[in-house]
Amino acid sequence: MTINFDHKTPIYLQVARIIRDAVAAGDLPEGEAIPSVRQVSAEQGLNPQTVLNATRLLIDEGVLEKRRGIGIFVKEGARTALLGEGLKRFKAADVPTLVDRARLLGLTRKATLDLVKEEFEE
Repeated sequence: MTINFDHKTPIYLQVARIIRDAVAAGDLPEGEAIPSVRQVSAEQGLNPQTVLNATRLLIDEGVLEKRRGIGIFVKEGARTALLGEGLKRFKAADVPTLVDRARLLGLTRKATLDLVKEEFEE
């Protein structure tokens, strides 16, 4: 986990993003417990309240769920939901930017797709 203390983004949002990314990547599987707030705060040198704020945000978003007396777990279906949201953002922001830049460079559709295929093969 890499936290940038000098970044403009609040630390709890950085922690939430890191957890969200780990769930989307499958590194934190659905149904499994995440490390405790105390463990994460001790390992990362963070205030426990900061980590708690991140987990509360992710509970509110439906990524995590709290099981009373047991801990905090990755909610079933969270990975699928996160991947779906990521695809929507990718299609809405990144793909149009790629197409605009390709057009600016005078690339044809085929040339652009060839570049994308080439990148996937690396």
